[in-house]
Amino acid sequence: MMIIKSTAFSHTDYMVDTQTVSHANFFTRSNYLKSKAGAKSVSENVAYGYSSAESVVGAWLRSESHKNNIEGDFTYFDVSAEKDINDKWYFTNIFIKK
Repeated sequence: MMIIKSTAFSHTDYMVDTQTVSHANFFTRSNYLKSKAGAKSVSENVAYGYSSAESVVGAWLRSESHKNNIEGDFTYFDVSAEKDINDKWYFTNIFIKK
């Protein structure tokens, strides 16, 4: 869903701009997806510094809470990956259940 991708990209842009890895403003993103996309529940994974999609997903799968999101009861997801000025990758993966 394009709305999930744009929300993920917005948060990744925020992390790149602030040079921080965070869930800052998650409740704002969650409420937005609930009102605009009809989501019943929302969750997200974030990461920084991994050099490939395979490495970041591997790290998320080794973390119980991140793995729970990936394997959770969600119906849609999307992901954003962007580099900062130092060529370090930032990732946001958002999940929703409708």
